[in-house]
Amino acid sequence: MIKMIWCEDKNHGIGIDNSLAWNIKSEMQHFRNETKGQTVVCGEKTFISFGNKPLPNRKNIVLTLDKNFIAPGAIIYNDLHQLLADYKDETIYIIGGKTIYKLLFPYADELIISTLNKSYNCNVFMSFDLSDFKLEKTLNNDEFIVNYYKRVKNAK
Repeated sequence: MIKMIWCEDKNHGIGIDNSLAWNIKSEMQHFRNETKGQTVVCGEKTFISFGNKPLPNRKNIVLTLDKNFIAPGAIIYNDLHQLLADYKDETIYIIGGKTIYKLLFPYADELIISTLNKSYNCNVFMSFDLSDFKLEKTLNNDEFIVNYYKRVKNAK
């Protein structure tokens, strides 16, 4: 099972210059709660943005084309199809960045999208056709909402 999780502002912005454009503790806590104890997959720029160290209490995987990339405490994959084969019977969370989201979106079974109530100064934006997904539930927070989507069967 492949779950994608991200936070976007009301204009679908997800960041600026390889970092978040906001610091909202309750949204970060939501992310931690969703991914704690899970396997997370990110690209090398996202891993570097974490201070070049893995997120705690998770199995961290870095998907990169750079065969020389070093990610202390993380597992490195240079081949998307090998990653998908190795984790076909497990749940993995895709956590960014934009290139990794675009690459893995066709394989996603579920989406967890936090949408902030405000717009922020972003230069990276998400834009996916969600027509193959069904909204399952929505959680409301003072500063954001979280929509949970599941892929409609036979839509892949």
